Amino acid sequence: MTDPRHLHALAAAHSLAAARATLADRAATEARRHTTSLLDAAPVLRSAVMSTRHSTGGHGDPTGALLTARPVRDTTWADLAAQSDRRLRWLADQLPVATVGPDAWWRIVTALLRLRPARAAAIHRHLADEDAWLRDALGLDADRQRLPGDPECPACRTRRLYAQTAASDPALWTVVCALPGCRCSGTDCPCGMAVRVAGVAHIWPRSTVLAGTTAAA
Repeated sequence: MTDPRHLHALAAAHSLAAARATLADRAATEARRHTTSLLDAAPVLRSAVMSTRHSTGGHGDPTGALLTARPVRDTTWADLAAQSDRRLRWLADQLPVATVGPDAWWRIVTALLRLRPARAAAIHRHLADEDAWLRDALGLDADRQRLPGDPECPACRTRRLYAQTAASDPALWTVVCALPGCRCSGTDCPCGMAVRVAGVAHIWPRSTVLAGTTAAA
């Protein structure tokens, strides 16, 4: 059985991966546009004005004007991607278990189920913060959708259950209740989570919830 703290961490990791994929696409597009703009600006950069001097004593280098013109966005998408990469490498290096993989994200995900639940909860917070930071910068909403039939949450009985759909494999999707404060009360909680942990936000494997709603119907 998977502890809900592991499920939350894995869901945040997949959400972050989806956000980082969008970021990589935007960085690549931005790089292509930048290359084109540099080619278009080449005649200006070769202008003879670079060899003249003004009364201020400085050279007439057109880059001076470029530096005084504030860009629309100071940070490029590539800059944001590099910052995210550094933070994920740092997080992967904090793991108490040895991991290998093509990148820091992969190292974290492959280690998650081997972590103690409390450590998984700490990793979840880092991943969720990183995901929120990137999605805010990118203007992305959370990858989620209402469940078919709009079933009740087994704990709070409101109809606010969402599938978290960022993972490319639907078998890895999880379900959460969107009601703030809908958290497990522990052993006697009616939530139906396989592992009940007091204070943890409810989360279920999507297959479990769909099977339950089908049986109830």
